[in-house]
Amino acid sequence: MTSLADRVYLMASGQTETPAAEGPTEIRWNWFADLYANPRWGLVTIPGFTTAAAHAVAGLCRATTLDPTADVVEIKDRVSTLTARWHAIDRLATIKGGHARSEAADYAWAAVSDSAVDAYDYLAGIDFSGAETVSCAFWAQIATHPADVAEVRINAAIDAWEARLQVSATGVAA
Repeated sequence: MTSLADRVYLMASGQTETPAAEGPTEIRWNWFADLYANPRWGLVTIPGFTTAAAHAVAGLCRATTLDPTADVVEIKDRVSTLTARWHAIDRLATIKGGHARSEAADYAWAAVSDSAVDAYDYLAGIDFSGAETVSCAFWAQIATHPADVAEVRINAAIDAWEARLQVSATGVAA
């Protein structure tokens, strides 16, 4: 049986599927928001990564989805605003990550920086996978919690993604 750390490594290296790597954009960004703010399995559970930071990043993730039916001027303005907000949170992550007092907090702040890169790509019309974000978030859980607790949290995150994807595909909650 593959260990939890090995599973996360396989996700990080692209050898196995990462949650939220594909799927409807709104569902992906909302799941990424929960990756930060969910009280059961989000980064909000990581010491050294504050609730305020988790909720700020989560809010920005939720705001990032663009309405494809909006007019060009509206989209351009929204992209500009979102890019500036992501730049600010990315800068904060760089500063906080550089002063993290634990490996887990460092991983959490790295996830924020990776989310910013994903957002920059998305806002520029480039595909993104989110694999680095997810891997860092999962490594933060592994670095913080005993293996059995980390596994429960990571599995809950994966299950939440799979449930959302199923609802998206079928229109029916699992």
